Amino acid sequence: MARAKIVNGMIVTRAKYKTLSRSDWAQKTLAGPKSQLKTLQTFVLEPEKRSILPGRPKKRSKPLPVAKPRADSRGSKQRSLRQTGRKNGRRPVSGNKEVLPPVLFPGANSTERRRLAGLKAAGRIRSVGPRLYVSVPEAETARTIRQAWSTIVDRLFPDVLITHRSALEFSPSPDGEIFITARNTREVVYPGLILKFIQGPGPLSDDPRFLNLRSSSQARAFLENLSTRSSARSRVLPIEQLEERLEQLLHLSGASELNRLRDRAREISVELGWQKEFERLDSLIGTLLGTRAGQVTSSVARARAAGEPFDAPCLQRLQVLFGELRNPLPEVVDSFDAPDHVKNKAFFESYFSNYIEGTTFQVEEAEEIVFDKKIPTNRPKDAHDIAGTFEVVSDMAEMRRTPKGLDELITLLRSRHATMLARRPEEEPGTFKTRPNRAGDTEFVHPAYVVGTLRKGMELYQSVAPGLARAIFVMFLVADVHPFVDGNGRTARIMMNAELVSAGQSTIIIPTVFRDDYLNSLRALTRRERAALLVRALVRAQKFSHLEFSPYPRILKELTQRNWFREPDDARIID
Repeated sequence: MARAKIVNGMIVTRAKYKTLSRSDWAQKTLAGPKSQLKTLQTFVLEPEKRSILPGRPKKRSKPLPVAKPRADSRGSKQRSLRQTGRKNGRRPVSGNKEVLPPVLFPGANSTERRRLAGLKAAGRIRSVGPRLYVSVPEAETARTIRQAWSTIVDRLFPDVLITHRSALEFSPSPDGEIFITARNTREVVYPGLILKFIQGPGPLSDDPRFLNLRSSSQARAFLENLSTRSSARSRVLPIEQLEERLEQLLHLSGASELNRLRDRAREISVELGWQKEFERLDSLIGTLLGTRAGQVTSSVARARAAGEPFDAPCLQRLQVLFGELRNPLPEVVDSFDAPDHVKNKAFFESYFSNYIEGTTFQVEEAEEIVFDKKIPTNRPKDAHDIAGTFEVVSDMAEMRRTPKGLDELITLLRSRHATMLARRPEEEPGTFKTRPNRAGDTEFVHPAYVVGTLRKGMELYQSVAPGLARAIFVMFLVADVHPFVDGNGRTARIMMNAELVSAGQSTIIIPTVFRDDYLNSLRALTRRERAALLVRALVRAQKFSHLEFSPYPRILKELTQRNWFREPDDARIID
């Protein structure tokens, strides 16, 4: 083969191939002897080694390694990344792009600043205000900035003091404002967020830390929010909300905590010259404690000042249920009135209502307790619970009584509870609770709020349609307030069925197999304010409870066939 050399990137020969491009040289050489192939690959990939040409003896004793094509190497690496799913400990990202935080701040050094400049040039981040960038779409910018308000203030304005309404809410106001006390008055505006710097006194010794910031103490924050200056209107909470916060503090921590707050506020007012603000706070606290006559605005504070506070969250749930019960409900008229039907249905109502609460007997044992008056010696109190419930619900004259107002409601609750739990003196039958009670994660209305909450509930009760709607409402009112130490669920269901008897409608029984449906619907309203589930469950329960309960052997067989005695995990009710 003729000798060749490289000239201006071209391979030049004196004989056979003349002047060829590298690609032509490769094609023609590949068509030659196979022994030249390895040498050709080395030549093409390492052109600087010009002494190694096809057909020329190698000057090295060892052959040069054959480089692998770069395309194959890169593809292999990408396959490896796909298999492992990670690169340098990070999650794989489509397009190998760096995962960016939603908000970014100026770089602390030249390297970080160049990086941000590159991201901005690539369109991956946008400047949205002084020293702030975002990586989210424009439609999400305002929401993202509002959510990150504390991070933004902490990073860009460290050691400032969060004050006024922001020191109580720790979130932007409805207008997106965060209030900060500083040396100068100014505004820093971002999409969805306005930082309002107000000239004023710096942090006090008891103003607590919040991230790298400070926030006004509770006593200082109340004084700031009671400012009477016209310029302070946007930075303070409405007086109703301040009253509710003070009332809640009194409810949760007692009068001593409210007095402690007042004492510290007095000291701050002297130090900062806020005497007018302290006078307003002192009047509010004195009115709530009942030590002075004053005016308050919110319904919660007025009730507290009148000595009859109510539970606001419970009232909120009652209002949600009230709204749901405005929808029309089916009317199931009780078409059975034979004495045996009334007695037998009252028996099963007593049996299942106690079974739900954990007082469990075999149905044969319950028959002996109720019909034969045989009280088992090993469980006399449990037996009297069933007998006491039966005594109330089998008395049709008693079950036709419904409350016309708060006083009648309290009388009915106490008398029925006293009859039902007459043999349990430790449960204080007929007496409202004097200590808080709870079931699992649910804490019921505080004893001091029972009467006030029942009064608020009765105001709504009067506007609920008689029949099933009013029955559901009064049942939940009693169940949610939980006015007694024990027996609240049974009392609530008695009150419910009394409403139905009074309206001539079929009463409701919650059999064992339907227990979870009933309790879960109660929890949905208590914990998540979802009232529709409870209404649907009780509408269904009234339908499947509308049976003729005589003669006794026949109805017992029918209830067994409908799975009434089965556990919820083992079967479903047959309507």
